[in-house]
Order: sequence, then structure tokens, then C-alpha cells
Amino acid sequence: MIVSRLARRSQALLAAALLTASVPVVVSSPAAAADCPAPASSCVIVNVVSTASGKDTVDSTYIVTPDQIAQLADVTDTQYFTRKTPGAQKTPGPTVAQGLSLRQLFDNLDPAPESPVTFSETPNTAKVPAVLSAADLADPSPFDAGLPPAVYVTGGRIGYVRPLRSSPDDVNASDIFAVSGALVLTFHTTGKLLEPTVKASAGTDVKTNQKNTFSVTFASAPSTRIISTRWEFGDGQGSTSDEPTKAYAKKGTYPVVATVRGDEGSYGRTPALEIKVANPPTAPTSGTGGGTGGGGTGGGSLGGGGIGGGGVGYVPPFAPEVGGLPGVVPGADTPFGDEAGPVDDGLQQVEGYVLAGAEIVPGGTAERIPGTRDTSEAAAATQASKRREIATWAVSSLAAVLLLGAGAVSETRWFRTRLRRLGRRA
Repeated sequence: MIVSRLARRSQALLAAALLTASVPVVVSSPAAAADCPAPASSCVIVNVVSTASGKDTVDSTYIVTPDQIAQLADVTDTQYFTRKTPGAQKTPGPTVAQGLSLRQLFDNLDPAPESPVTFSETPNTAKVPAVLSAADLADPSPFDAGLPPAVYVTGGRIGYVRPLRSSPDDVNASDIFAVSGALVLTFHTTGKLLEPTVKASAGTDVKTNQKNTFSVTFASAPSTRIISTRWEFGDGQGSTSDEPTKAYAKKGTYPVVATVRGDEGSYGRTPALEIKVANPPTAPTSGTGGGTGGGGTGGGSLGGGGIGGGGVGYVPPFAPEVGGLPGVVPGADTPFGDEAGPVDDGLQQVEGYVLAGAEIVPGGTAERIPGTRDTSEAAAATQASKRREIATWAVSSLAAVLLLGAGAVSETRWFRTRLRRLGRRA
């Protein structure tokens, strides 16, 4: 223990140290203590906290000065490494000349906490807690090169360093920093670290103004009642609902993060779930016209093709009758006992091409349907009608001429016969 180790020094040296305040002593302080003792400008304020029914209780508070860290330093001239972005190469971090691992710090608190630490947290430069589990605080350290999480002294200030993990996705740059005043370090003796993740009902690719409901899932059962959930949507807005619904007004990529706490002090912060928001597709400015009808089984017809042998042209639709087969009129002599009856739909049979579904959108242009002609071209059916019309008139005219000729011949024969008879009588 720190006090015990200092007590083993000579009484004169201890008295002198206390009088000059050059070697401050680790002491228990009231829970409200939040300032570093003079003449120290920086220090570590350690709070040992237990939680029950969602209420935190500070069991004890300790103040550790830079001089005490130097006296107990168990990390000497050790190089730490940082990684700022996932997958990036590690880069050199601080060289800790006078460092004290958090495990050693906790073990040297006097009086010693009655309960073992379950996890620790301290605010970092990202303004979220830098959190370590009980396994992270163990000795030997599970971090790369066996380096422990530690507090250290640098230029008269207190630094905090969390070592790099072996995973290339580990980012620890925000958890290596130094403060000018007090570094608040909290050891929890109840609860545990949770492993929550964010789930989005509409997925991670959405459109602007599309609603997306978020929820939290856990890798393993939290074994505690979750009493608070705090959401950050990446656009400056947040929520404290369990399952909030969010719609983004502008396109972009937004990291969604949730922080949860249990009623006995358990804590968890989700990895950021990136939501990619895109603008919805623009509606077309003009119509695309109708499609073409399917071919019939017989001769050519209109739109949907003919029926049977030589084709019968336009065929009205059939309507079902109650109690019979679809499109069948009961009571007729048919193989089914009924007879199909056409429905008068008000349409008439026409010649030429039928422009089904064509339209002109206001402000747009007329769309052309495959298989049709421009209105400037004569339709094939219209040309055939004219030919038939000309042929009919020619035949009619010829018949009239023949009739007139036959009549004239008849009249001539009658007239000659009449003249002969008159001549004989005379």
C-alpha cells in the first residue's frame, strides 16, 4: 500500500515531505473532492463507485499527484503505439518515462476498496468514456507487447494511455491524451461492460425523408435491466427512446451510436452504424406510351390479335355471370351447358392501327408506340379502303354503262320491229 510504503521511509523524511508538500500522500477524500491539492497543478482523481437500482454511490475518492506517480512508476521509457483509423498502420505514440499502470494504481489505493474492480472509465478527447474491462486491467496485460493501460507524467501534466490491440480495426488515438488539470478516473465495482450493436429496420441504405427505426441488440444477454439508452444520429440530433424513428432530410453518411446503462452500473457503447442517405429518383418528365398487344392464334386482328381461322377483327370482352363459369350466360346449349355472351363495351370496330395507351404529357412530347406509324403517313388500312372504294366505283360505272348499252340495243331492236310491222300494214 502507498501509505505503508511511505511509512517505511524515515520519519524525518516523511515529515519534511509533508511540510514542504513536495511529496504528497495518497489520501481518501470526500466524494465531492474534484480539485488537485496545491502545489500540484495536475493530478488523478480516482472515484470508486458501486451502483444499485440505477443509483451510483461513490464509496471512496482518492487523489494521486504527479510526484506519487513518479515514486510508484512501473513503466519506464516504454514506447506506445497509436492507430487513428481502422485498418491503418500503427504509428509511434508517446514514450512513457514515468508511468503507473491502472492495475497498480488500484492495488495501491489506501484504504483498499472492499470490492474488486469490474471496469474503469475516464472521459477522453472524443468526449466519451475511455472504457477498460476487468480483463483489460489484469496483470499480465492482454495488449500488444504486454503494455498495460497507464497514467503517466509528461511536462508537468497527467497523461492517459490505452495500448494498441492486435486487431487492425482497433482505433486508440482518442484514448491517448494529456490534461492540464484533473484526470478523473472511475473504477466500478458493480456491473460489467456490455457489447451492444445497432440494428436499423430499413437497413443502412435509405432515401431522404425515409423513416428508419433503430434498436439495440446484445452479443450476449446483458443480465441486467437497461435503464437508459442515449442515441446519437450523426447529424447533431439525438434521442433517449428505446427504439427511436429517424428520417434524414439531406443526403450523406451518418454514424449512428447508442450508449446504454444497466441498473447495477453496467455500461455499453455500440460501434457506429453508418447510414447512407441518398436522394430519391427523379420522376420522368414525359409519358412512355403504351405497350404492344400480344399476337392472336389466327388471322390478324386489332391490339390483341384475332381468334381462330381467318380472324374476326375486334372481339368485345366477356363478363362473368353469377353461378356460372366466367364469361358464360346460363341456359344455352353449349358443351358447358351455357353459352358465352359478349358484353357491349361501347367500342366500335375500326380499321388501321389502334394507339393503345398513347398520351401526350402537358409540357412534353407525344411518344411513339412500337409498330405504329406517324400521323403524317397514310395508314395501310386507309390506303386499302381507298383502293376498294375506287374499284367499287369503277365496277359500278362499268355496270351502268353496260346496262345503258343493253337498254339502248333493246330499244333499237324494238323500234326496228315496230317499223317493219307498220310497213307491212301499209
